[in-house]
Amino acid sequence: MKLPLLLVLCGINTLALAPLFGQAPDTLPPTPLILEGYVFEANNRGYVKNVRIKVLTQPEGKLLARATTNANGVFRVTVPRNRDLLVVAEKKLFLPRQREIARSALRDGEKYYLKMEFERKPGYVFDVTIAEPRQVTAEVGTVRAIDSARIEIYNNTTRSEELVLQKWPYPTFKFNFERGHHYTIMIRREGYFNKRIEAYVDVEGCILCFDGLGTVEPGVLDVMSSGNQMGTFLANVELEPLQLNTTYQIENIYYDYDKWDIRADAAVELDNLVGMLIDKPAVTVELGSHTDSRGSAAYNLQLSEKRAQAAVAYLIERGRVEMGTLVAKGYGETQLVNRCRNGVLCDAQAHQKNRRTELKIVGIKAVDPLDNKSLKTIIEEERLLREIQNSEIKIEASK
Repeated sequence: MKLPLLLVLCGINTLALAPLFGQAPDTLPPTPLILEGYVFEANNRGYVKNVRIKVLTQPEGKLLARATTNANGVFRVTVPRNRDLLVVAEKKLFLPRQREIARSALRDGEKYYLKMEFERKPGYVFDVTIAEPRQVTAEVGTVRAIDSARIEIYNNTTRSEELVLQKWPYPTFKFNFERGHHYTIMIRREGYFNKRIEAYVDVEGCILCFDGLGTVEPGVLDVMSSGNQMGTFLANVELEPLQLNTTYQIENIYYDYDKWDIRADAAVELDNLVGMLIDKPAVTVELGSHTDSRGSAAYNLQLSEKRAQAAVAYLIERGRVEMGTLVAKGYGETQLVNRCRNGVLCDAQAHQKNRRTELKIVGIKAVDPLDNKSLKTIIEEERLLREIQNSEIKIEASK
């Protein structure tokens, strides 16, 4: 254009004449840029929805736009074209991802399209099916799934609720465990004992440990990545039906011959029973103790009473189980589980199977005191009680 050059040679300010001849090229407002892209998970695991996208200026870090990926992992924003850009993608359980875009790459008349690959943080997927124990189902080998449960997960490390599902309509759910955390899972369903599970994820050398899950079929199946940093765990979590006058065999609660002391192996099983009774205070249970056939019937009846009372006393002392929810009952040798009656020759192992303790539901309250309490409230109350008890112990020790 010759006219502005002539005016410059003549000493005339061309910027002052811009309103007459149009905007100077260097001061034209840049056309906006449509920035579009998608986020997908590494190893062809699909698109990632609900990813938070931020577009910032470089190097100032000024926020220009926000977006969230849709169900197909796609996002779209409009930003200025004349800036160096930084695109940040973030979502819980994934490593954050950043992409720099130089202004020289932003040509007129074009969208800018980018792909962002996401990688999961080291952790584990807990994939659960809730069902009744196999032995209580009508058909042998089948599993009766349980839906409409109340499912809660509490992070003891951060002291925060992670998941709350009320009357979840499916018998399955998934949750992502993060490394370095201790979680408590509680599953509640009307007509069943509550189930509490403790999960320790890469805590104190434990890659993934469970308390309260027990040994179930098909069990906990781990598919670990290299270095044990990631994995998917499948588990059947069994809920015991809650039925009046139903008897449950408590495994491995045995006694030495002619004794009623709680053995170390029995203590482990009773400790597990403590949690079940604490989490279901509406239930009154009978602990029924049985002996083998050796000795007189009268003596065995007396011995079984002592064994049942010892078990009840252990639960009350160790678990803060209310006395009114436990009943001790001795059956002596009246309910043998095998042929080892008087006059029948049996080895020591066969006799020991009769020296057992069983749990029987003898009462169910109409209202469960825990029904209106969240798992978070339950754990916080338990933590406060422990702190009070520990302070009392310290005071007594200082005397």
